[in-house]
Amino acid sequence: MAGSATNSAIEVAYWFINRAEDEGLLLEDEKLHHLLFLSQVHFALNNNMELLMPSLFVCGENGFSEPNLSVMFAQGRPYMPPKKLPDKVDSFLEKVWKRYAPLSIRELNLMIKSNPAYQNCYVRGVKNIAPLKTVVENFTKNANITKTNAAYAAANKKVSYSQNGPVVVSKWNPRKVSVKK
Repeated sequence: MAGSATNSAIEVAYWFINRAEDEGLLLEDEKLHHLLFLSQVHFALNNNMELLMPSLFVCGENGFSEPNLSVMFAQGRPYMPPKKLPDKVDSFLEKVWKRYAPLSIRELNLMIKSNPAYQNCYVRGVKNIAPLKTVVENFTKNANITKTNAAYAAANKKVSYSQNGPVVVSKWNPRKVSVKK
């Protein structure tokens, strides 16, 4: 079996946590798990099914989560000294951050739960282990379906930063004013 680009999911989780803190944001656990899952899937898609981290994801009511991190972070985040990830991984995680971090938990939930990868794996009341190969195949086969999804469209909008934080940039569209005579 092939190795992974990092030694553990903890390293990747702390990368996201530190990145959020750099921007003055608090990264909720649910959003962290969404980012970890999306990172694993996109890394496998971009690198011939190579793993980003040696992790299993469980499909549950809130989407996909890494059960070991769920238990570890249940009582708060333990201290972990900063660790430098390889440049390839660091630049990849930066791309994932820029694409998905501006989305709310609700938008990430919608995007993940509307994907056939989730729909094929989810069974109410049961936590199924999501086989990465099947999940990646579902993401690949159904790319056209997800591109029409509203959450996918939201994920691809341009985001800029104002004095109040991140904002979605859109084309200026003035309202029409009706003239009464």
